[in-house]
Order: sequence, then structure tokens, then C-alpha cells
Amino acid sequence: MLSDSQVIDIFKALADPKRLQVFQLLLDTDLTNSELMDATGLRQNLLSHHLAILTDSRIVRARRSIGDARRHYYAIDWQVAVQFGEWWMRQSPTHALPLPALNLPRRVLFLCLHNTSRSLVAELLARELASDALVPYSAGIYDPESTPALPPVTLQVLHEHKLSPDGLEAKSVQDLDPNLRFDYVVTVCDIAHEHEGDYPTFPNAIHLHWSLRDPMLGVEDPQEQAQIAHDLYDEIRLRLIVFVQRLGAALA
Repeated sequence: MLSDSQVIDIFKALADPKRLQVFQLLLDTDLTNSELMDATGLRQNLLSHHLAILTDSRIVRARRSIGDARRHYYAIDWQVAVQFGEWWMRQSPTHALPLPALNLPRRVLFLCLHNTSRSLVAELLARELASDALVPYSAGIYDPESTPALPPVTLQVLHEHKLSPDGLEAKSVQDLDPNLRFDYVVTVCDIAHEHEGDYPTFPNAIHLHWSLRDPMLGVEDPQEQAQIAHDLYDEIRLRLIVFVQRLGAALA
């Protein structure tokens, strides 16, 4: 639960029009400093000032790219956002679930490096949480590795949430039906986002990016892998809830 001082910091952070603009951009997609400069028109020094206030409030976080260490992605910290939302709901009760149904469900493709934990969990959760709003697919920008598609730590998390991985199959984006048309393409891997020229770009789709950590990528400690796998599940679940709610609100 957020303290009163944390709630005040968040309100102060969002009280400036430019910071609110940055926050609203990050609701849909994670962005680098340069991408935010292009989107907002702010100079580097002024943008850095606003980002510092947003990150100090903890409603926004920065994460170094695993593809290019010189880049940082800015993203909503969804755990903090949920706590802030819960605080707000206590002041003005509302119902977050069930997720809205769409008259025309949106076809969405989740892309990562080799179609493993991040994209497969996103596909599975989208199917479980939002079957009346999304038709989910997943793929990797490169051919799947020879190792099992889902590592044991991810399978354990799915087991804890009583979700079966049956039917999930790792595949390359090249293996998808070329006649498929997607409404949204969501890269869940920094490398996939930064190497869009290496695979079909689906020009008619809206492209979003979720900068997520893979529990097995560059992590050797089993306990850390397990913690990342749990955090990954929680973050994907929260992002999907927000994504579908925003789709429903836009069509209301």
C-alpha cells in the first residue's frame, strides 16, 4: 500500500502537462529517451528534468536495454500504478474486472527473440483473461532454440496459477500464416523491438513495445530466475488488463 507521501509525489509528478503527456505515452508503449524527445518535442535537458520527477515518484521506471546498453527504456511501473489505482478506488469505487468484451476482438501478435517465456506467457494469459477481446498469437523473430520453449521456472509459475501450457508451441515469425493480419504487434523483447528490420514489420498493425525481462537471459542464480519468472507473469497480467480496458474505453 502506498503511503500518503507517495500518493502526493505521484499527484505532483502528473500535475505538469508535459509529464502527464509522457505518462500517457508510456501507458501504451515503453520508449527510450530519444523516442520521447521525438514524441513530445522537448529538449534533452527539459525531458531529463521531467523524467527524473516521474521516476522519483516511482510511477515510471527506467531499465537499461539488453540489446544496446547505451539505451534506457522508460515504462510505467505497473505495480506502483496498481497500488495508486487501488488507493483511488478506495476514494471512488469502481470495478476493474471482468475485462470488457469487444464486438470485434482484436488480433494481437506477441513477439520476442525465440518465442519463449515472455511471448508465450503473453499469448496464454491473453487467451485466459481476454478471450472476448483478443485473439492472441506469439512468435520469435528468430527460429526457436533447441531447448524446451518454456523453462522450468516459468512452468512452475503457470502451475501455481493453475494454467496449462498445453497448445503453446514455439515458432518463428516466418512460420506464421502469411495471410494473417494483425491489429496489434507487441514486442516483449528489447532486441525484437530494436531489430524490426530483421523480420516482417506488419505495416497495417499498430506496433507497441513492452520491455520485459526473460528469467533465463543472462541470469544464473535459480532463485533470481524464479523471482523474475513470477514478476514476469504479474507484469504481463497487469499490462494485458490495462491494454484491454483501454481498448474497451476507446470504443465506449
